[in-house]
Amino acid sequence: MKFIKPENVVAHLGLRPGNKVTDLGCGSGFYTLAAARMVGNTGRVAAVDVQDSKLAATKSITIQNGFHNVEIYKADLEKPMEKIPAGGEDVVILASILHEVKDRHALLKNAYALLQSGGLLLTVDWKDEHSPFGPAMDKRISEHDLRAELEPLGFKHTKDLNGDVYHYAMVFEKL
Repeated sequence: MKFIKPENVVAHLGLRPGNKVTDLGCGSGFYTLAAARMVGNTGRVAAVDVQDSKLAATKSITIQNGFHNVEIYKADLEKPMEKIPAGGEDVVILASILHEVKDRHALLKNAYALLQSGGLLLTVDWKDEHSPFGPAMDKRISEHDLRAELEPLGFKHTKDLNGDVYHYAMVFEKL
């Protein structure tokens, strides 16, 4: 059994050197690291999480891999992002975080506010089906329901990416 590989998913976003990416709910930095590789020294990845331990892990993994293009921010994902300018991001990543927040609508609005027009939102989360591990079923959001939440906010679904047995991955564009 293979879990989703962040570098394979991020590779489908078309990131280029110089791009700006925000990883909301960066966790241990797996998607942050994949994006940092692609945007290079002229780009920037903002890694945002509310948990100090996750931010410390992200900082550690980026330093171990020699990346100096990652900025670490502690923030509540359900409140407006004050440290990252609105409308300037090329990509926002929401990986395995949708089921964690209480106010998903607030998180999705934050993602929208951070993106420039035409910017991409990458969502990766647990499939809405029983599995031996992962979040409780009542915390999961189906791909259909996520699309239904994102489209009224001004996002257009552009593609589905290969996830794994337990996860889906979708890309949306800010209109």
